[in-house]
Amino acid sequence: AMACLLALSAMAGMAAGLEPRSGSGSTCRNTVQGPKNIVDDKGYLCSVDQLDYITGCCDPSKVTEPRWSCQNCEAETKCCDQYEYCVSCCLNPSNDDLRNTAMSANSDKKTFANAVKRKDAFEFCRASCRTSSKSTVHGNAYISEKRFCLSPSILSQKLPADVTITIGKQGESCADVCRNVGKGCDARYITTINTCEILQKNFPCKTSCEKNYGHDQPAYVSAPTNTEMFGKCLLNEKESYFSCTGWHPDTTRICPCRAPAKEQAAVT
Repeated sequence: AMACLLALSAMAGMAAGLEPRSGSGSTCRNTVQGPKNIVDDKGYLCSVDQLDYITGCCDPSKVTEPRWSCQNCEAETKCCDQYEYCVSCCLNPSNDDLRNTAMSANSDKKTFANAVKRKDAFEFCRASCRTSSKSTVHGNAYISEKRFCLSPSILSQKLPADVTITIGKQGESCADVCRNVGKGCDARYITTINTCEILQKNFPCKTSCEKNYGHDQPAYVSAPTNTEMFGKCLLNEKESYFSCTGWHPDTTRICPCRAPAKEQAAVT
């Protein structure tokens, strides 16, 4: 009952205009949406009963989490299992360079344009953690439960140590390829292996890589019966087509396979 009253108080407070314009003074903007936890624009994460509804700020004397907490966030992706932790971690000064890179890379996207123009880190983090495309891949992709991310796209071109590049058999999907080696396809890293350098290193590409698109790509056309395309390495130029479950009878896929962790699960 108390939690309900606190949540109602929070909504009433925000409706009354208690989310101020700036966190530079004694008032704060905050994430508002959380039923249990809230992050203010100073980087404090607190439960709803630790929020000062007059100022919109978490009460530092009551919070139990360290400021700019990155608890339960992946080090290499800066993806977290809770939205509020993502926003808090995104504001961490240690992530300033990554956040600024992400802001520059997404300045032309409507969702982030205003935040980037104003150099407003809090607004960018609030939007990015909510809209990351890394958690909404096509098909039944094996992705981390840590689906709230500092950047809407993978920032690093390096694969984590526990993600291995695995070559399948002709006509197999990456879901099958990775399952056959006791792992899961982590679709977030299809973009990382979607390079001509990696394709040429793993396949006997007859020519330089060709830009294409399809749910089975990046891939190598390995079917001799496909006389027009045989021997070509195909780069997928449309990120929306990245998929762990896509396959084509004429191609052999290259896949980012990851050993399943306890907090990870296959999306069904």
